Amino acid sequence: MAEETSTRRQPKFWIGLIALIILLIFLYFYKPFETYLVAHIPGIHFSNVVFWFASLVGIVGYVISHWQSFRSQFGRDGGALNVETLLFDSLQVSILVAVIFCAGGTLQAVAMLGEHLVGRGAIVGGAAGEKLLAIILMVILAILFYLLHHLVRAFRDGWTTRRAPPRRSASLSD
Repeated sequence: MAEETSTRRQPKFWIGLIALIILLIFLYFYKPFETYLVAHIPGIHFSNVVFWFASLVGIVGYVISHWQSFRSQFGRDGGALNVETLLFDSLQVSILVAVIFCAGGTLQAVAMLGEHLVGRGAIVGGAAGEKLLAIILMVILAILFYLLHHLVRAFRDGWTTRRAPPRRSASLSD
């Protein structure tokens, strides 16, 4: 009976997610919404919408992950809380959100470089170089955060050394 209720809820979630994506796409192309946002929220422009979307995904993912982590921890052991597990979960999620932010920033920088080049801007110049440098730095930051995520995971799961494979003797291979 419990399995039936959990399988019934999954399609509703996906339908809601698809409806939200369709709504966001509609709002992106709806001009009055763009003018409303630009007029009422300082510092937002539709030229940096990719980064705003990545920020929204990162924040929502962070909240959902914490909610699931706390829910799973309180469900175990009659309400006893394992602080170490929650700490490592929080740290891993924070690092992955930083990777999402870096990926969004990289996509935004690529979009800005593409807009600069399509607008017949100077290919060899300060503006194109700044945008290209921003792309390179954001990719490097994303890689560093990803490696940091694996380091935290290794500390959480325990550091295990790999054993070398057994060596074969030369007489067996002949």
